[in-house]
Amino acid sequence: MRLACLLMTIMLLSACGDTGNEADDAKSAQRLLPNLVGYSASDIDATVDGAFAAVGGAALMGGQFGLTAVLAKAEQILQCFQDRGALAARFYQHSDTSLTAPKIGASLVINQSRVNQELINCALGGQEDNASAQTFSIEPCASAGTLNYEGDTISYVYVGSHPDVCDVFQLHFDNLASAGE
Repeated sequence: MRLACLLMTIMLLSACGDTGNEADDAKSAQRLLPNLVGYSASDIDATVDGAFAAVGGAALMGGQFGLTAVLAKAEQILQCFQDRGALAARFYQHSDTSLTAPKIGASLVINQSRVNQELINCALGGQEDNASAQTFSIEPCASAGTLNYEGDTISYVYVGSHPDVCDVFQLHFDNLASAGE
């Protein structure tokens, strides 16, 4: 029994070593997010941090210390995955601000290989008046998929307010799939 516990401890400690994965290296999820021409982009990381802070603060004020601890750990794990390039998300907004219904979208990329590599590390550590009818239309779209990129399995999800936003996202991921073969 002691030998089994010792072996398990050694395996856990060895799994917590530095993998060398970073958010800015070539196969990180951050580097695989689309860059859309004519759109401003902002990482969703700050929005998620704000949401965790608001919910965690409300739980703390309500005396729900267990929930506060769970939220803090969840935020730590999510941040660790982002720091290691395992996942990244970005919000996009078309630069044409004259549209009543702006063209917006969001994209999420998950490098599943890195999630698997970092799981133990992260769990233990870390309107205009004359606008046209087309301007008012919103045609939501969304899709998800998986591709292979230089030996890693990459999952992606995107949503948009208009089909042309999703078309640009899909083109990006199709290009990644072609380049990564």
